[in-house]
Amino acid sequence: MCKKLTDECCVLAEQQKELKAKVEGMDVRLTKVEEDVGKVRSETQEGFKSSAVAMREISASVANLAHDFGQRFNNIETTVVAEKVKWGETLRWVVKLSVKVLLAGAAVAMGVTAWNNFIK
Repeated sequence: MCKKLTDECCVLAEQQKELKAKVEGMDVRLTKVEEDVGKVRSETQEGFKSSAVAMREISASVANLAHDFGQRFNNIETTVVAEKVKWGETLRWVVKLSVKVLLAGAAVAMGVTAWNNFIK
């Protein structure tokens, strides 16, 4: 079925038909690969978008935790300072009472000594 009646022409015609069939098959396969790559690309973009949303949520959660920690630490620090003030007041009261007792004891000792010196 060659136009030219040579064996070489007939072989080339058959090879061209086979090549044409392979090229058409490759075109279908290439189209499928392009579609698959498009799907992968869109899935990747969706994944990055959802990851970005998750990272923003994590960032907000960390910021909230940091704020909560700061508030709790300030509350603890305020409580500790208040307790220090109370202990300081208690210590001052104990020191004042001790000084009064010592001065009273010294006054009594002076009185006893004076009584013994002047009365005898």
